[in-house]
Amino acid sequence: MNILKKANIKLSVAGLLLLTVLTACTEWNSHPVVVDQNFGRAYNNMVKNQTLYPEHGQNDNPTLGMDGRKAQTVINAYRQPSQKRLEQAKENVDFDFGSGSGGGR
Repeated sequence: MNILKKANIKLSVAGLLLLTVLTACTEWNSHPVVVDQNFGRAYNNMVKNQTLYPEHGQNDNPTLGMDGRKAQTVINAYRQPSQKRLEQAKENVDFDFGSGSGGGR
């Protein structure tokens, strides 16, 4: 008898917990968040203003002129001089403390 009471209590608690969780979920969905009717309009206007030729989005033809391997070579050549300068700058940094002829003794 004692085992049945514990099982009934556990089952009741689990049922109440499940009921609470399901009620919370339905309550959240029953009242949608109301936002301003202009919500997102600034973003859409910005995208529209930055699109120079909107009709080009319908064109499925591949772009002619530069192939991917050539473009990668150009980018690598463009970035390489700046990497060399950065490495040279790191090598040329010299800190010298206390070897000057300052007059403050």
